[in-house]
Amino acid sequence: MNQTLSKIERAKTEKLALLSLPKEGLTDIPNEVFELEHLTNLNLRDNDILSIPREISRLKNLKVLYLDGNNIKKLPEEIFELSNLEILNIDNNNLKSLPDNIGSSRRLKRLHISQNDLTELPKTIGDLSNLEHLYGHSNRILNLPKEVGHLEKLTHLNFFNNQLQSLDFDLSQLAELEYLELGFNEIERLSSTIGKLGKLKTLSLFDNKLKTVPEELNSLKELTKLNLSYNNLNQISFDLNSMKALAELHIFANKELKIKQLDILELCNRTPNYPTHSRLIIDQTQGSLIESYRRRIESSKIGIVDLDRRRMPEDHYKQIPIELSVRYKLTDPRLEKFRMLREKRK
Repeated sequence: MNQTLSKIERAKTEKLALLSLPKEGLTDIPNEVFELEHLTNLNLRDNDILSIPREISRLKNLKVLYLDGNNIKKLPEEIFELSNLEILNIDNNNLKSLPDNIGSSRRLKRLHISQNDLTELPKTIGDLSNLEHLYGHSNRILNLPKEVGHLEKLTHLNFFNNQLQSLDFDLSQLAELEYLELGFNEIERLSSTIGKLGKLKTLSLFDNKLKTVPEELNSLKELTKLNLSYNNLNQISFDLNSMKALAELHIFANKELKIKQLDILELCNRTPNYPTHSRLIIDQTQGSLIESYRRRIESSKIGIVDLDRRRMPEDHYKQIPIELSVRYKLTDPRLEKFRMLREKRK
């Protein structure tokens, strides 16, 4: 504690803009911190803090606040009254809800609320007019409020590993959105307005309950990567003349999937963000989908997941999300080879 107090005293004496107190074993925030009204950055991550006192409101110049990795169960409304706050990270706590005045923090650009115990978000989250990054993965959220669709400056939206049942509200105002991560949910329906996301580059919808996807996906001219693995899709139809940037498509683990439209040759001639990545990833039961193309396509451009043997493609280069490989116990052939070599050397 003496070391902590000396850091606070130094910040006070030298009027430092940053006070960093990670991994100090704190169970509460020392009162002396709230005297540092000149602070712009406060790092309290990875402690054992249980609550945030209302005195946080005294830090009116605060722009960056890290509270991730604590044991906070409830946030005071005063946090969202910090009018200069731009980045708030409260990942990995024990929050069950967020204050209704969350929308008051109009300068907020990045909000991290992942790995908590949230089941819903306040509707006022839609008032965060400058928000660019919203991360809420690994909670228990059932539905995103339609007001999320009002976040016009949002570029990253990540609610991976929740319990979302649908995404059927109007998305057309999310004109700046580039990354939409919704894997590991229970989504059955997607809004047709997803086709209005003109800047979307990555769309991850793996391990959901989708039976169909809107034909409006064909309007996504900037989309480079689409992951639809582990769903219940029975048919896909993608027009690559319209989807001009699509260079990586995951469709494995969709039983009885049929391709109504997809120029596989054109897809395999494209270059993904990582040139060594496979352009198309299927599973061993879907071989008939590419049978007529086998002699005209380099084998490395199509990855085949063996679901029976639980093996990923040889050269997948981390294309398959590690969380997905862990959940379904998919092994990496390269790692298996390294393991066997190590055992032989022993």
